[in-house]
Amino acid sequence: MKFVDRVNEQERLHKALDSDKQRFIVIYGRRRLGKSTLIKRILSEHDVYYEAEKNEPAVQMTLLVNAINAVYPYFGGARYESWESLLMNFNRTCINNSTLVLDEFPYLVQKTPSLPSTLQRLIDSKSLKYNLIICGSSQRMMQKIVLDSSEPLYGRADEKINLSPIGIKCWQEETHWDSKHIIEEYSVWGGVPRYWALREDYDSFASAMEHLILDEHGLLFDEPSSLFMDEASEIAPYSSIMTALGNGNNRFSKVADTVGKKTTELSVPLNNLTEMRYIRKEVPFGEAEEKTKRTLYFIDDPFMSFYFRFIAPNRSLLALGRTERIKDTILKQMPEHVSHIWERLCQIAVSGNNLIGTDWGLAKRWWGKVPIFTEGRKTPTSFEDIEFAVVAESIDKKSILIGECKWNQADYADRLLEKLKVKAEKTPFTKGKNIVYALFLKEKPLVESTENIFLPDAIIRNLP
Repeated sequence: MKFVDRVNEQERLHKALDSDKQRFIVIYGRRRLGKSTLIKRILSEHDVYYEAEKNEPAVQMTLLVNAINAVYPYFGGARYESWESLLMNFNRTCINNSTLVLDEFPYLVQKTPSLPSTLQRLIDSKSLKYNLIICGSSQRMMQKIVLDSSEPLYGRADEKINLSPIGIKCWQEETHWDSKHIIEEYSVWGGVPRYWALREDYDSFASAMEHLILDEHGLLFDEPSSLFMDEASEIAPYSSIMTALGNGNNRFSKVADTVGKKTTELSVPLNNLTEMRYIRKEVPFGEAEEKTKRTLYFIDDPFMSFYFRFIAPNRSLLALGRTERIKDTILKQMPEHVSHIWERLCQIAVSGNNLIGTDWGLAKRWWGKVPIFTEGRKTPTSFEDIEFAVVAESIDKKSILIGECKWNQADYADRLLEKLKVKAEKTPFTKGKNIVYALFLKEKPLVESTENIFLPDAIIRNLP
C-alpha cells in the first residue's frame, strides 16, 4: 500500500527542517501509525536515521555509530563512553543543517535515564549544527518527556507531533470502496495504516479477519498486548478494563466490579487509556464533565472495540480451533458493532459543521429519565428512559439538532421521525428552542421524504 495522507505533518516537518535554525522535533503515537515511514520521507541523503532497540547503552551507541558511518564513512569506529561525546563528535562531522533521528527514543532512556538531561544541555548550548528528531511509540513516556514541567526537555521542542490514526475519508480515497463498505471495514481496521496494509493482501473482509485476527498465529491476534507493553510493564489492568468495556460495562463502578478491583485501583490505568485515546469519556449533552455523575466510558478505537467485543472473550475457543463458529457469530453481530462506529461518525460529521443551513457546536449523545405526567397531576407518576444518538446546539443558541442513527435495512422515514419527535417533546433541553430533526441512515428510506436525511456518502463527505 502506498503512503496515505499525513500531508499536514509532512508540511510541518519540511518547514521546520528548512529553517536556518537548528530544530528539536518530537514525534510520538501508538505503534503501527507510520511514524518511522513519515520521518524517512522527509530525510535527505545527509541525514542519519537510527532506530533504537532494547540493548545495553554500549551496544546502543555502537549501533548509532554504525548508522552514522553509513552516511559519513569518515566518522570512525571509536568506542564512546558517553552519549554526549558521541553526539558532539557527530556535531563536528556532519554537514550544517543535517538531521539526526533517534527513533524509539524511550528504549534509550530506559537504559540511560540521564540522556534527556544530556540533550537538554546540547540544545540549550545553541552549538548544534544539526536538527534533532526524537520519536517513540510509548505515548505515556514521550508525553512525560515533553509535557512534564519537571523533565529536562520540557519546553525545548520546536515541533511536537502527536500522530493520530488516519481518517476514514483518506481510506475511501485509497480503496475506492463505496461508503457503506468503507464504514464496515473501518469499523475493524480503524485508521491504522499497518492494519490496512495487511488487509490489502486478502480478497475479502471475512478472509482477512480469519487469518489476521481469529487465527492464534495471526499477526493481529495479540495486537492489544503488544500495544499495552509499550506503555506499562504490567498490562493486566489495561486488558481487564478494555475487556469489561467490550462486554458493555460502561460505568466506572461496573468496570471495577467486573475486574474485581476497587475504583481507586483502576483510576490510573483508566486515565492512561483515556489519555492514549483508546477509550473516551461520554457525558450527556448539556452536562459538564466535571460536575455530572453520569459519565460513561467507551472504547474509542475501532480495532480495539472489535477486538475486545469479539476476540478477547473467545480466545480459548479460538485456541481450540473453533474459528468458523466464532467467525459466523461475528458476521451475524457485525451490523450492531458497525452501528456504534456509524453513530460516532455521525456525531463528528455534525460537530462544528454547517448542516441544514445552521452552524452547530459539539454533537453528543443524550440519555436520561424524563418525567411522565397524567392529566390533572402536577407531579410525575413515573419516569421514562430516553436516549438520542446525536444532539447538538446551534452556535447562536437558537436551535437544537436531534438525530437518530440507524445501521440496518431500509425503513420508513416518517415512522422513525414520528418516534423521534415524540421523544424530543418530553426532554428538558428542547424547551423554547427551534428543533431540527435528522435521520442518519445506512439505506435510503422506503418512501421518499423531505426531512433531513443523511446517508453514508453525505456523512463521509462532511467529516473533517
